[in-house]
Amino acid sequence: MNWPLVGNSLVVSGAAAALAVAGGALAALWFAGCESRWRALFLAAAIIALVLPPFLVVNCWIELLGENGSWRHWLPLNIYTLGGAIWNLALLNWPIAFLFVTAAWRRVQAAHLEVDPRLEGRFLLRWLLLPMARTALAQSAILTLVLALNNFAVPAILQVKVFPAEVWVLFNTTFNYQSAMALSWPLVLAPLILVLCLRSADNLWSWQSRPADARALRRQLGAAWYRGGALAAVGLTGFSLGVPLWQLAGSRKTWLEFWPAFLAGQSAIVHSLEYAVLSAALVVALALLTWRARLDWALWLPFFIPGVLLGIALIWIFNRPGVNGIYQSAAIVILAYVIRYAALGWNIVARAIRTGDPSLLAMARLEGANFWQILRHIHWPQASAQVGAAWFVTYLLCLWDVETLVLIVPPGGESLSLRIFNLLHYGHNSQVNALCLLFLVLALLPWLGWMIVGAARMGWRAMQTTSCVALGVLSSILLSGCSVDDRKSVPIESKFFSRVEVIGSRGAGVGELNKPRSVALDASDNLYVIDMTGRVQKFSPGGKFILEWQMPQIEKGKPKGMCRDQAGDIVLVEPHYSRVNFFSTEGKLTAQFGHKGTNVGQLGMPRGAAVSSRGELYLCEYTDSERVQRFTAHGEKCLGAWGRLGDQPGEFSRAEGLGIDANDNIYVADSCNHRIQVFSSQGKFLRQYGRAGSGPGEFSYPYDIRIDATGLQFVCEFGNSRVQIFDSHDQSLEILGGPGGAPGQFSNPWSVALDSKGNLYVADALNNRVQKFLRK
Repeated sequence: MNWPLVGNSLVVSGAAAALAVAGGALAALWFAGCESRWRALFLAAAIIALVLPPFLVVNCWIELLGENGSWRHWLPLNIYTLGGAIWNLALLNWPIAFLFVTAAWRRVQAAHLEVDPRLEGRFLLRWLLLPMARTALAQSAILTLVLALNNFAVPAILQVKVFPAEVWVLFNTTFNYQSAMALSWPLVLAPLILVLCLRSADNLWSWQSRPADARALRRQLGAAWYRGGALAAVGLTGFSLGVPLWQLAGSRKTWLEFWPAFLAGQSAIVHSLEYAVLSAALVVALALLTWRARLDWALWLPFFIPGVLLGIALIWIFNRPGVNGIYQSAAIVILAYVIRYAALGWNIVARAIRTGDPSLLAMARLEGANFWQILRHIHWPQASAQVGAAWFVTYLLCLWDVETLVLIVPPGGESLSLRIFNLLHYGHNSQVNALCLLFLVLALLPWLGWMIVGAARMGWRAMQTTSCVALGVLSSILLSGCSVDDRKSVPIESKFFSRVEVIGSRGAGVGELNKPRSVALDASDNLYVIDMTGRVQKFSPGGKFILEWQMPQIEKGKPKGMCRDQAGDIVLVEPHYSRVNFFSTEGKLTAQFGHKGTNVGQLGMPRGAAVSSRGELYLCEYTDSERVQRFTAHGEKCLGAWGRLGDQPGEFSRAEGLGIDANDNIYVADSCNHRIQVFSSQGKFLRQYGRAGSGPGEFSYPYDIRIDATGLQFVCEFGNSRVQIFDSHDQSLEILGGPGGAPGQFSNPWSVALDSKGNLYVADALNNRVQKFLRK
């Protein structure tokens, strides 16, 4: 047992639960006595705060209290700590206690307040309100504790070591089912205890009762307690909802980058809508067909278990011959979402139908109506509003889910939530605000549609059509996913290449790869690959495994960025350790340099490396310093630096890769500006090309670039899952690949390299392989 991990997890979840329950109860105290005109507004704000995407809230506080946060000069708090994780989790979960306690206090009647005139202030709390809310407080505390304990996104983004994040890191690094499951037993035990506790507890949701007059309750509560509750309510809504939305919409940069983010993220938008719409429709259809079954509590267990564990279980089931077609298609995502989020949607629909008018149901049965006729003419008219609400809630949960998707994302199937998570996890970027704003637009699309069309007019036929379409599309996805091209070498149609060969498959064994991040070739055209396991593997030109070596430090992050220097050594960059390594072709460390800092010659987070014909080493970096630096061969001296954060010529936004042409001009893959910039060897700006989009000459997060001896440029696009080929005049000549898992297709490629024959190697990250394109 990893006891430090246990301690971290308990501290984070326990403190977050305590803070959220205390704040939610105080807000409920104010809510119970507030004027009616504020109640609906605050209730809506609490619900919005509860369903707000966690990465939107975390992104806000990174912007304010991160290493370069705008509040750090007067509020010296670091968000990348246990305290930062506790703060964010409390802001995300306080509405749970508020809703539970508010529901419990709706049972307070006028007679309770009139029975004893001395029942005021703290005596009212001690002898009436707290006893009534005791069960609600316990239930909300347990629920919040489990949700905080099993939360993945917040600790992972803030780099705090807790169980769900470490399970993800462990499985992502080793691909070992047994180790991941052995580490995660507390994440299964806690939800099981929670479900048993909630199942045996009384139902507190008495929203249909008429509570005591708010004015009378406020009078007997007293000004001090009421104002304290009001302060807590305003503070919680301000910090959990107001500040994130203000920070999101109030930045001019957000609006400037909104349209480029939309153009670069069109495929991710389509995938997000596909997953969320179909999953929500299937959950509702399942509920309408099985509402009689007693599944109420059984469905809650997968909801409370971390999505990472569900993803690992589904990989174990479907990553095998015969069913791996499902594993490599959208079907596995939709199946995972239906399993994970069926509980909420199913219970809403089932309870709505069960509480319908029994006399109408009895009359229909006397008339001999069958199941479908009863559903159409009796249940649907009474429960259609709740069915719509169930669909919308499930849609929202699926839309911004990342922890279930992060391990099972199909080839070329990246969603918008996963793109945002990757940007935040691998270093905060200003484009996240624009992507979050785009995300909120997607969240509001169904609501706007209902406002225009009118949910009441859709009727049975529209509901029936939606369910049939969802089932039909899912069936087509399942059928199309059952045929996977497992060939290792296939011909392709290309002006420049004749065939493509596949090197490696998913795993942590010899010759297997786990999200390859960078590739390089030595003078003999042997291939070197660094992946998420933190090891370098060497393959022959024919793809045969030769040897491997493990990087000694990978706790902070994995290496990324490779090339070959003039001496024939392999240059390997470690971004999270701010250093550069030089290895012989046998894996022996021959040189190393790098110190963290922002001064010239120091390194922030270097991401790409290239060596000129004169042996000089160029590094691009981002985070604290957005720039390119030029060094002597082994970093003994910095010869120059240029660049800063921005979108103007000579400025960068997450420069990910470097290339050098025959004239020693430097090509920079300026990923979040969706362009390539070209500089002289001294750093003088020469030209730029590209813009956000998916057409020829457009980019979506270019991650790497290589230039061959004839001037052809090969640009690896992470967002569009393709490689685009340009001539020496920056004109697009051809597009290789596209999203998918077949040979010649890509899923978020990270890196490219060229051998002496002009063959192109692509680190096809989410397909867990390297593809070699053979030159004609």
